[in-house]
Amino acid sequence: MFFRKGKHLSFPFLVIMIFSFGQDAFSQSKEFGGGIASFNYTGDLIRTYNITNQTIAGNLFYVRNFKDGWSAKLNFAAGRIKGSDQNPIDPQAQVRNAAFRDFLTEISGQANYEFLDFRSDKALVDFTPYLSVGAGFLLINRAEKNATYSDIQLMIPFGGGIKYSLSPLWTINFEFSARKLFFDYLDNISRQEITDKRNSNFQYGDWNDNDWYYFTGLTLSYTFWGVDCPVPLKK
Repeated sequence: MFFRKGKHLSFPFLVIMIFSFGQDAFSQSKEFGGGIASFNYTGDLIRTYNITNQTIAGNLFYVRNFKDGWSAKLNFAAGRIKGSDQNPIDPQAQVRNAAFRDFLTEISGQANYEFLDFRSDKALVDFTPYLSVGAGFLLINRAEKNATYSDIQLMIPFGGGIKYSLSPLWTINFEFSARKLFFDYLDNISRQEITDKRNSNFQYGDWNDNDWYYFTGLTLSYTFWGVDCPVPLKK
């Protein structure tokens, strides 16, 4: 199982909580957007972040903006993710010569905090840095597995980015965030041992450290501004 009862907050509850803590009367605006993205990975095959390991992906999102810089975001992303021993980190990795290339889909709910007020008429700047944290699920589309594990896994996204206002209606956004995982088989490698024709007896990887993956996105969003309606007078 990718989570145990009492150990992690359930994702459906998190989404309901994030998108319900403010009513329409408190909402400033809503955004819909999408763009190009990429995934990257660190784990048993690649120990440190390597920009040359980026893959192409895409994402769509819905954002509900509230007062004081807070917003809630529902994000969907999908694309390829990969890793290999092409540049082996040690002699064992050179002999192992493992690789993976799979299709990954994720959905998450996130809370964002913007440091600068760049939306109002009195704003002094057209941009703001922001931080983001949330929870979500990833789905791995993989035909062959080296162990028994669920294709659906819990992940914790956290990171930040920069938003730039092109106009009152259009915003461009650059984001980089990490995805913390609670399992070690994103690369299909962990505690198992090599059982191929070479009869190697070394371990696949380090099962004491779970795998990570990373999201980079460049997106464009359209803002729908709320209109305050006056309260009708009683007759």
